[in-house]
Amino acid sequence: MDHTPKETDSAAVKSADTPDASPDSPPPRRRRFGRWIKAILLLLFLLLFPMIIATYHDCAICGMKHTEWRMIGVGWLLSSRNRLNPCSEWYRDQVEPEHQHVWARVPYAEGLDIFGWKVGMFQFGSLASGPFNWLMLGHQRQLAIYQRAPDPAQARTLFLKLARFEKGNTTARHNQDEIFTRLNTWIESGLKGPWPFQEGEFETSRSASPFRK
Repeated sequence: MDHTPKETDSAAVKSADTPDASPDSPPPRRRRFGRWIKAILLLLFLLLFPMIIATYHDCAICGMKHTEWRMIGVGWLLSSRNRLNPCSEWYRDQVEPEHQHVWARVPYAEGLDIFGWKVGMFQFGSLASGPFNWLMLGHQRQLAIYQRAPDPAQARTLFLKLARFEKGNTTARHNQDEIFTRLNTWIESGLKGPWPFQEGEFETSRSASPFRK
């Protein structure tokens, strides 16, 4: 008697050991290629799309530099750093040994990817928190203004008046614009001529002032 299994029985055993392939599923090689494409696209997204925004600030009082790194979209503060400069050191040594910083944001920011590499730059006047940073003083010019002022308290009050924008179309905003114009004109002249503001124009209390005599 012939005990050789029939061809139909052999095919049935083979199909039982091998999983059925869906007629709609791509071949294994195509699926691997698709996964590689997705991984490459994800890597390009992480490398080229800004996930972190770096904003830069100056203390309106002493000129110290301040940088913040935040997650774009949610605003979570990831890190921050302060940097001294000649103006902030002079102010600390000659005027106030301690004070609360008033950070004025500059009209420039940088976009960083998830690895901290710079992938974008933004420069708009609307990024500034006040007209103080439109002056583009730098620590040397801010220090020179302090030294030219009749009293450092006057210069301090002047800078604080420009640290934040007043509400539009108000008397306070018009006064702020007028102060900015006068100061900016004096700066563009190279600080030539006398102090462009009248004594007592800014309210500064000498008796309550923490400034050193």
